Amino acid sequence: MRRPDAIRALRRKHLFPFVWRAFEQLHPAQRFLPSWHVNAICHALEKVASGETRRLIITVPPRHGKSICAAVALPAWMLGRHPALKVMVASYGNDLAVKHARDFRSVIASSWYASLFPHTRLEVGGNRLDEQITQAQGGRKAVSLGGAVTGFGADLIIVDDLMKAADASSAAERQRVRDYYEQTLLSRLNNKVDGRIIVIQQRLHEDDLPGYLMQTGQFEHLNLPAIAREHEVIPLAFSKVKHRQPGTALCPEREPLETLEQLRIEMGAHVFSAQYQQDPTPPGGNRVRLEWFGSYSGPVRREEFQWIVQSWDTALTAEPTSDFSVGTTWGFRDKRWHLLDVSRERLDFPDLKRRVAAMAHRWNADHVLIEYAGSGISLLQQLRQEENRPWRYHGAKPRLDKATRLEAQTARLETGHYLLPTEAPWLPEFRRELMAFPMGKYDDQVDSLVQFVEWSASPRTTGSLIERHPVTGRPLRINRPQRRA
Repeated sequence: MRRPDAIRALRRKHLFPFVWRAFEQLHPAQRFLPSWHVNAICHALEKVASGETRRLIITVPPRHGKSICAAVALPAWMLGRHPALKVMVASYGNDLAVKHARDFRSVIASSWYASLFPHTRLEVGGNRLDEQITQAQGGRKAVSLGGAVTGFGADLIIVDDLMKAADASSAAERQRVRDYYEQTLLSRLNNKVDGRIIVIQQRLHEDDLPGYLMQTGQFEHLNLPAIAREHEVIPLAFSKVKHRQPGTALCPEREPLETLEQLRIEMGAHVFSAQYQQDPTPPGGNRVRLEWFGSYSGPVRREEFQWIVQSWDTALTAEPTSDFSVGTTWGFRDKRWHLLDVSRERLDFPDLKRRVAAMAHRWNADHVLIEYAGSGISLLQQLRQEENRPWRYHGAKPRLDKATRLEAQTARLETGHYLLPTEAPWLPEFRRELMAFPMGKYDDQVDSLVQFVEWSASPRTTGSLIERHPVTGRPLRINRPQRRA
């Protein structure tokens, strides 16, 4: 086979050489870098094209070729092989959707594409701004977040950056993206059994669309951080693999380690970890650092502690979409506070009241702090009326936003006077939520922690605690504080 014929055969069979040629078509003044990570992306996309993979997530830093691979070249390559295929490509904004559609039209209108796939031609009148229709009635439809897709079905849906980075911190915007995916895009699959979905973007938040979809367990995931954190073996096209070593850059020809470290400084650890490392919860990179906490080991008994204080941040319902009701139990010993237990559940009000009372009785708590807001107001009132020790229940009014309240307590946390156990069944989730704040999906455990630290720092705290014998743990005196909200 002559060399030009062999090259054309490769481009028909494999996506990677096709992407190479498409890049040259769209960016004639630039040199294409045949980087291994583009090869890996193309290999993963090929598995979707063949039907081997039905659901795929690819997370990769910005400006690493994801859009030309997934939103432009893949639809063109697949339509060349199957002209009747229907592809929908969703982006966050209309300008971005139109740009990718324009690039797609440029590829399929080229002479080299016609020589590769002579049977794929656009219908007369089928070359529109946002939709291209083939003579076989297949095609590519471009949509943007919130856009109508009525009347268009798809065999393949490609979601390419459905959220802007500036919107990632908004829970309402994250929910809007999720709703559009679930209520609009999913309904467009022609075949709910064999229909395929690709989601490709940089990570922006722990609760962004990729994070949400990965929790379903239905998606394969190709993760490509800018700097490798561990040894990885990544499949490539042509039956090859990439052995990636820790500390190596994803594409050192474009962004060497020195450049990435400079970006980390300029962007800040939070943003860099999410967008470049594909990790919205970087170790040691957020508002709370684990090294601030001391540690203790071994089983704990109530009588070993002078005082026990519990801190509750309560939610409204037991609905799966509701926040958690969280209660943390703290024991004071040797001038330090030890985190002894964490209760984290979704509970309706009657069950919540029983849980708070049961935890207080279980640990023989001296004080129980309840956030004086929402369900906590009614909860505090009823517990004071019904419990035989009503004076131990206190309302804690939140006066500032969560992030500001935490910032005000970081100096106290850094003292090392607050200890975490070395092992506990609830400890991994507690640590994860602390590390994710304020970019995490949940922050109820953080609220409970901050509420307790605020209380423990109050000058009134010492006078309201029960003194206990250091050996027997028996109360020496009781100073019942006045009820306060």
